[in-house]
Amino acid sequence: MADTKEYYAVSGASAEELRWAMGRLGPIRDDGSRSDALTKWKFEYTYGREETPAGCRVSSLETDTTITTVLPRWTPGRSVPAALVRKWEDYVACVALHENGHRRIYLDAVARLRRRVEALGDFPRCADLDVALEALAENELRAVRGEQAGYEARTDHGYEQCGRFP
Repeated sequence: MADTKEYYAVSGASAEELRWAMGRLGPIRDDGSRSDALTKWKFEYTYGREETPAGCRVSSLETDTTITTVLPRWTPGRSVPAALVRKWEDYVACVALHENGHRRIYLDAVARLRRRVEALGDFPRCADLDVALEALAENELRAVRGEQAGYEARTDHGYEQCGRFP
């Protein structure tokens, strides 16, 4: 699993300039709008199967998960008031915490998929197993999308947790 952070640079000498920079440079959501921060997920799986006296079952499951959190980074100039620096640091820490919630949803989904695959048992034919596993993965993908959308709705894209900078 790869779990990384990426940063995009913002600049400004005031809270308003920083807000403007995030609005122009922040990562782009799936709907095309900009965000102050974002967590992206890429998930792939492969599996082995074995024939059994009862038919066919999963013998191994390998998952490859990449989670990338994109956050703003600002290097304040010497003349920037300490109060603005603290406000920025508090905001970015809160945004990172919100994004960790997205990360957690993705990690939970991978663990849930593993448990469900392990519980599949035997199928009469390997082709039946393939169909069942594909359906299970599609259902899990729909579920994780729904969980992410629910989290965004409950938190108003994190603004309920962190407020809007400035």
